[in-house]
Amino acid sequence: MVTHKQLKISIGIKIFGIATSMLGLMLLVVYVSSNRLRKVNQEIAGLANYTIPITNFVAKVNVHSLEQERHSEKILKLYEVEPRDLKLIEQERKLFEQRGDRVDEDLAQAIQLVDQATTEAQIAANRQKWTQIKPILEQIEADHQQFHDHAVAIFELLAASEIEEARRLEAELGTEADSFNQEIADIFLELERFTVRSAGAAEAHQKAVQNLSRFVATFATGFGLLSASVVTAGLVKPVRRLTRSTRAIHQGNLDAQVEVTTGDEIGSLAKSFNTMVDELRLKKKLEDTFGKYVDPRVVKSLMAKSEGAHTEGERQVMTVFFSDIDDFSAIANNLTPDELVQVTNQYLTLMSAPISDYSGVIDKFIRTMIMGFWGPPFTDKTNHAQLACYTALEQIARLEQLRQLMAKTVGRTELPVNLHIGIATGALVVGNMGSTAAKSYTVMGDTVNTASRLKGVSKQYGTQVILAEETYQMAAEAVEVREIDLIQVVGKQEPVRVYELWGRKGELSPDAIALRDTFEQGLKAYRQQNWEQAQQCFEKCLHINATDSPANLYLQRVQTLRESPPSQDWDGVWRLTKK
Repeated sequence: MVTHKQLKISIGIKIFGIATSMLGLMLLVVYVSSNRLRKVNQEIAGLANYTIPITNFVAKVNVHSLEQERHSEKILKLYEVEPRDLKLIEQERKLFEQRGDRVDEDLAQAIQLVDQATTEAQIAANRQKWTQIKPILEQIEADHQQFHDHAVAIFELLAASEIEEARRLEAELGTEADSFNQEIADIFLELERFTVRSAGAAEAHQKAVQNLSRFVATFATGFGLLSASVVTAGLVKPVRRLTRSTRAIHQGNLDAQVEVTTGDEIGSLAKSFNTMVDELRLKKKLEDTFGKYVDPRVVKSLMAKSEGAHTEGERQVMTVFFSDIDDFSAIANNLTPDELVQVTNQYLTLMSAPISDYSGVIDKFIRTMIMGFWGPPFTDKTNHAQLACYTALEQIARLEQLRQLMAKTVGRTELPVNLHIGIATGALVVGNMGSTAAKSYTVMGDTVNTASRLKGVSKQYGTQVILAEETYQMAAEAVEVREIDLIQVVGKQEPVRVYELWGRKGELSPDAIALRDTFEQGLKAYRQQNWEQAQQCFEKCLHINATDSPANLYLQRVQTLRESPPSQDWDGVWRLTKK
């Protein structure tokens, strides 16, 4: 009994000693790491706040000075042409002065930043370097002023027809320009060396922190193993039972349970272990139900609410989303198999991410087509249409990034990359569907077909995103749209009113608002068979935006209906003949 008490006391003392030692070590590491990281931050702050901005200002000086030289050369050539175009010469002189002012402004800002960097630099070497750079910038500023005054003097001589004196000064002007450009190049190199040195110093401090962390990790591991071996000697039977049960769980036996025989910490640990086993059973059941490739949001939602872990189908209002890249086959035909796989994966990765970002479920990939859906229990009942619209806008925003990625992979600068998206909202059946061997958590219903058809409608009308009326009504307070048409898609008898998604609420430009209002007037006249007014409105749309495909399509349609008018009771529905 005495030995048992000594063992308990010994374990407590050791645990306290371990905690105290680790705390002291941690404080030491924190102190050293903080000191090193402070130096890293100082170097990075110097780069971000001063070196890079000053380099940018010098780059602007270089660009504007070259443009100023170009304007000066053009002025000199204009004076050689008889008769002289004084108006054009005056325009070029204004541009010459504007570029000179930009050079002066950029140099002044660069010098101001250098003064600030010199004052606030906490590293002596950096402060010394800024002290050396300032005179160089001031010399560049003086040389630019000399170049400007020299050029102006030549212009005045040419204006006074003192050609010989102007030609003599013109040769000197070229030498000054070359000298000025060389000074710009020299300070670029100086700033580059400064940047490399600062980055190297930051990297050295960072490596020191990493080395210290490795040492502490190694020491802590050894110290922990040694301490664990001492503490293990005092563990009692409940811990052994817990160990045996843990091994059983590791071997796949989820029926293992630990008998709770004490009310102390070991008993609490046993209770927690049993709770963990219960959760593992639920997780295993969900994994068996939904399979390996189910969207993570599905599993996460079901695991968050164990009462939702069922496989029965449900009927509820949801939003379905289809997007596809335009004319991908034209690109794919020129790719090797490796390039095709790489380009396809880049596209699917980039364009499927917004679905997850906006709480959607990625249902499936069909070649390059992406299908997703929104609705309970993964989103609120009232905002799933809005989230789908935001996803479409984000995909459109990523188009340029997609073009650059694909161009880099394919080796071509111009690729016919565009997206067409269809979104529909309606009653769907959602549930776990498939065979006994493989299932998929998906949606079924007429709304799925409608969304798929609207993707094709988007291409036919020359738009990017087409919404069904139900989607627009649910998301009306969050998005900007324009009504496109009342159509009967292939495979449906009921007409569908469709809208083009333009952006988030309140983000339209005045031209876009004018285009939408004019288009709506034309659409109203079109449905009233007032062909003349409809044509005027759609032509006005093209004056606002010459590339507006729907307006151009309606002009062609108006011409056709003028030649072959519909009946007086025409309902305005346009019946599509292809998907």
